[in-house]
Amino acid sequence: MSFTEDLHIECPPATAFDVLADVRNELQWNDDVSAAELVTGEPIGQGSTFTTDHGAPLGQIESTITVFDRPDRLEFAATSKRMDLGISFTLTESGSGTLVHGTFDPKPRGVMAVLFPLLRPMIRRGMAKQHQNLKALCESRAE
Repeated sequence: MSFTEDLHIECPPATAFDVLADVRNELQWNDDVSAAELVTGEPIGQGSTFTTDHGAPLGQIESTITVFDRPDRLEFAATSKRMDLGISFTLTESGSGTLVHGTFDPKPRGVMAVLFPLLRPMIRRGMAKQHQNLKALCESRAE
């Protein structure tokens, strides 16, 4: 039940990569996140771990960067009480901007596994909105 999304952002790949790699930035573009913290020390790189609070139904999520190939590839392994999630981004220069290809591979557990197929359309709509917010944030940092 993976989700994939392609997003064109008018900024250099390194700018989009840096925004995505620092999960604390989700407070600025992901309406579902109410708190975000870097658990490990600076600088951010492979092995950096973050916690985010997504509220119901996901709750607190711990995310660790598993691939940090700036500015081309970024991957996370995330876990919460209700699901595990693999997240990957491939960033490619495209004209004056960046094409971001994202893959989100959720593995729901427990009752979430039963509800997830029903929530899928709502999740897809929410992701599209959040990605437009991400686009706006990245483009504001490119100026």
